[in-house]
Amino acid sequence: MKNILITGVSTGIGYDAVAYFTALGYRIFGSVRKVEDQLRLEKEFPDNVITLTFDVTKPEQVENARQQVEEILAGESLLALVNNAGFAQGGPMALLSDILFRQQIEANVFGVRNVTNAFLPLLGASKNFTGQPGKIINISSISGVFNTPMNGAYCVSKHALESMAEVYRRELRMYGIQVSSIQPGPIQSKLWDKNVDKLDEYYATDYAIMARKANRIALAAQRNALPARVISELIHKIIEHKKPKLTYMVSKNLWANILLTKFTPKRVVDLILERYLNR
Repeated sequence: MKNILITGVSTGIGYDAVAYFTALGYRIFGSVRKVEDQLRLEKEFPDNVITLTFDVTKPEQVENARQQVEEILAGESLLALVNNAGFAQGGPMALLSDILFRQQIEANVFGVRNVTNAFLPLLGASKNFTGQPGKIINISSISGVFNTPMNGAYCVSKHALESMAEVYRRELRMYGIQVSSIQPGPIQSKLWDKNVDKLDEYYATDYAIMARKANRIALAAQRNALPARVISELIHKIIEHKKPKLTYMVSKNLWANILLTKFTPKRVVDLILERYLNR
C-alpha cells in the first residue's frame, strides 16, 4: 500500500490532501493537535486514514506518533512525508514579542525538524534499507524567498525552512531520499481567519499605516487565493515523479513573484514596498 504522512490536516492544504489522496487509494497518516479534530476526521474519512494527535513542537508526542505509525506499517515504509503543519504570525519585527516570535520559529522550523528526524527511518534513511526511498515535501511559502514588512517572523521561519530543506537534501542523498519544497502564494484556508484583521494592536504605533495596508493586502489575497486542490495535485506529481524539481513556486501572479524575487535589485524592491505600504 502507498503510505503518506501529512502533518496539519485539520483544515486547508492538509485537509484537502487527505481527501485527494484517499480518493486515489493511498493510506494517509495525518496529524492534528486537537482531539475534536481527530474525531471529526475519523468520521469523515473512515477508510485508509489514520489520524494522529500530536503537536509538532513536542518531541515526545512526535516520537509516540512515530511508534504508532511504525507498528501499523508492520515493515512497510512511507512513500512520502509532507511537512505542512505551521502558522503565520504577523506584526512588525521591532514590536513583536519574544514569545510570539519564538512560537513562530518553534512551529515552522523546529516542528519540521522534529517530525523529519523522527520519521527518517520509515522513509528509508538506512544503508540497509532495501525498499523504495521515500520523499520529503515541505510546504513552504513565497515568504521563504521574498521578505515582506509586517510578516517578518513568518518570513524568517520559511527562509529557515528553505535552508533546512537544502541541507537535508544534500545530507540524505546517500539514502536516495529526495527533498522538494513547495512555495505557495495565497491558498484558500482557514489560516486567513486567524490572521486577517489581527494587526489592529499596531494602529497606535509608528507602524499604523503599514499595519492597515497589510490588513487590506491580506483581505485582497484571501479573496484571490488559489484552491488547496492545486497543492494536492502538485504533491501527487512530486510523489509520482522519478526526479521531481527541488522547488515549486505556486501563485496566480507567478511571473510577478519570479521577477521580484530573482531579477529585481533589492534596493528597488525596498523602494516599491516602501511606497506601497506607507501611503
